[in-house]
Amino acid sequence: MTSSAKTVATESQAEEGDSVLTGTPEITLTTNKVNNDDETEAVWYHHFPADNISQIWLNIYEKLSQEDKVTFSQASKEWHDWVAPKRTDFLFPQVALFLVGTIPSTSAKQCRSVCRSWTQKLDSLREFYPIDKHFALETEYAKVDDNEFSLRNDFNTSDEIQRFMADMSAHPGNPLPGGIIFFKYKVAEREIPLAAGERIRLCTEYWTAVTMLLRKYGNYIQRATFGFGQNETELPGIEIVEHFRNSMLSLRNLRYISLSNLETGLEDEIEEYFGLNPLPRLQNLEVVQIHNMDFNLAETVLNHCCIPANIKEVWIWAWRIPPTVYTFFNLEILEVRSHVSLIEDLERFRNLPQVPPLKVLRIQDLTRQINAIQVFTAFEAFSDTITELTVMTPLVNNAANAIAGIQISLPKLERIYFTVYQGSLDLLLQLTSLKDLIIRRATMEREEWDGNLVQFYGFEERLKESNIWDLIPSLQTITVGCGYNELFYER
Repeated sequence: MTSSAKTVATESQAEEGDSVLTGTPEITLTTNKVNNDDETEAVWYHHFPADNISQIWLNIYEKLSQEDKVTFSQASKEWHDWVAPKRTDFLFPQVALFLVGTIPSTSAKQCRSVCRSWTQKLDSLREFYPIDKHFALETEYAKVDDNEFSLRNDFNTSDEIQRFMADMSAHPGNPLPGGIIFFKYKVAEREIPLAAGERIRLCTEYWTAVTMLLRKYGNYIQRATFGFGQNETELPGIEIVEHFRNSMLSLRNLRYISLSNLETGLEDEIEEYFGLNPLPRLQNLEVVQIHNMDFNLAETVLNHCCIPANIKEVWIWAWRIPPTVYTFFNLEILEVRSHVSLIEDLERFRNLPQVPPLKVLRIQDLTRQINAIQVFTAFEAFSDTITELTVMTPLVNNAANAIAGIQISLPKLERIYFTVYQGSLDLLLQLTSLKDLIIRRATMEREEWDGNLVQFYGFEERLKESNIWDLIPSLQTITVGCGYNELFYER
């Protein structure tokens, strides 16, 4: 006997060999037995019960994966009708990724409130979705950043932390659905200023409460911001550094960390402390922002917490680039605001055994203006990958004849942002992929046009007629000026 599966006529009545066609799935069993009278093959059809016993099939449906549930609903008309009331469950995963990146905060909150399966799906998506695509889910403790559509839980006093922990003491799951948290101690305004001893006590109480909160809920946090300030500098010795380390020990699932304004002036003590008490290695960390910290402390955070292969984005505001940054061989975004040797630091990337595939570079030298030719030649270390360049330091390129013989190889650079540019733009003619040019302030007098190919100066209102459009065929938009003086031109 042989077996094959197909859709055939169902023998609903056996009288005189008549049958009724219903078109439902069946299993056909065929034998090779031949009738002796007419020598024709005899076939028996056994109906596969796909269109009845709904409770059995629905029990099977509940055990299927989300993807298989979709397939189940499409297998037959009966199955589709049976699971119609459950479509919000099995169809939602197909649109969830779209929702994460596009809907506003109010809609996100409503989606999460539909049912438990939607809540679970959205929360699980957030664990694996790119860090810049979080969306807002408002809670009593959350503040929503309208620009980023991202939720963060702000805690500025120990009372806020203690109240939160009391309210969440019976919470069965994740009390921080956004996975984003912000710590910055703020002293309440008082008519009579607090004495130094009381300020120190309150500040210590706050950071102790931070440690307690993170010990309980730290595993739910993926983005953490620590904002330090004047209050922390009053703590004795390296006490604030100890509080910081205690907090970091509970943040094992961090993907993003931002640290600002932790300056103690105790470089030697910090090095000795972390030599005996290292920071944790964070397996999921991808983005690090460090603004105005002791240089040794910044280097320690990068060296202890970061796995070089995992770091994709670094923002550093320091007197120079910390050495560990040069080990991040998969780095894609780098922002540096430095006080010394910025160009020299960037040129060090040329000599690395593996140059990172940098796509976005933003720089600012806080002490001087920079020669435009030096900037472009320093960036050639990333010529194969860089697509966006921002220079927040005045660029100077006054002598047109100085450009002669200068070769720039940045074939993938598409977007340039200059805060201040002085002089000839002829350098840009070598950027064959440039699409968007933004110059907030440009200074070039009309008499300086002699010898320059690009006829462009200041905030010329007739820039649409400039020959720059012909000289750079890839160029699509130009923005000059800012605020009320901003002018936008499009090819």
